[in-house]
Amino acid sequence: MSPLRPFVLLSLFGVGLASFNCLNPGYDCKNNGLCDYFGRCKCPPGYQGYDCGLDSSTISSSADCRATCVNKGICHSNTVCYCTDDFVGPQCEVPVLSAQCGLNTVKVQGYQPLTFRGEMYLKQSMFSCQLREMVSDIPGMRLFELEIPHRAITPCALTKTQNNETGDTIYEVEVATSHNKGFFSMSDTVHSVNCVYEARRIGENPKDVTKAMNPFKVTLMNDNNEPLQQVQRGDPYFFNVESSGKFPDMKGTRLSYLEAYSVDQQTGNVKSVKLIEDECPVRSTITDYAVSISNEENSRAGFFIGRGKIESFNILDQEPIRLDYRAKICKGQCRQAVCNSPTPMRIPRKTPFEHLMNPIDIV
Repeated sequence: MSPLRPFVLLSLFGVGLASFNCLNPGYDCKNNGLCDYFGRCKCPPGYQGYDCGLDSSTISSSADCRATCVNKGICHSNTVCYCTDDFVGPQCEVPVLSAQCGLNTVKVQGYQPLTFRGEMYLKQSMFSCQLREMVSDIPGMRLFELEIPHRAITPCALTKTQNNETGDTIYEVEVATSHNKGFFSMSDTVHSVNCVYEARRIGENPKDVTKAMNPFKVTLMNDNNEPLQQVQRGDPYFFNVESSGKFPDMKGTRLSYLEAYSVDQQTGNVKSVKLIEDECPVRSTITDYAVSISNEENSRAGFFIGRGKIESFNILDQEPIRLDYRAKICKGQCRQAVCNSPTPMRIPRKTPFEHLMNPIDIV
């Protein structure tokens, strides 16, 4: 028997910093500020900030300020945040350049002012790996995006590394910003963004090892509702995900994705099998491995607990199974997705029925 140890991947938010340079077109110094040789604004008396856009006389005291400014933003006029050149948004909460870390992709996002007339692209290819302009969610800014699969091949591939001490996997890419299309100058920039996927194991006594505000608590149980240590092949086990109590108003949870995989310790190769996708059991896995998989929900003390029920099977002989999951949290009972039934078997018109099976009487 092989121990079954889930392996949970947690996405972090990767950030890479961008720089204001007043030598670039559309990046003028405000309030009669002067641009020096190095692309920095020299502000006249009474003004400050990277673009001289902040009137010093309007800076609010902590007692008067009614805005919450983060990332070194400065509160002024009592309700407004003046951000550094690396952040935007009402509270300076959004990085100018960042990476959204998905299950199988890294989405690079970059914000530029409305006066920006250049382009953003991955460093390895100015023409093949450009970020596309999207509808911006921040007034006064243009948004550029490019979603890159983890398995993308050149020229738009990510750089993948692994921390041998922690087991964390890092996907990284360099993003270039040129302020004149088709041309990269000395005042243009290249910055790196990355996603770090943390490795954590859950063993005999599973515990929440995610960030402090993670809304989920995960447990592995056998069919006697006992904590799982190891399981016989073919026996069921339950992957339970419930509210951790971080958000008291949230009463329901449901598994949206569950994947099992094993790592060959000799070669380092990984073989994975999807168990649940879009809340539905994956029928190809059920067929290929001749197992039963279901996505269930239990009710307990007014809470609705999502759980996956899986008949155990080996992916690689003599190697433990690891699990990667995603779940959703709801105010009440989560609405159940509609899962398609298997396609009915079609029998050719001329096929005789005698060879199929013995007839069954319906009484």
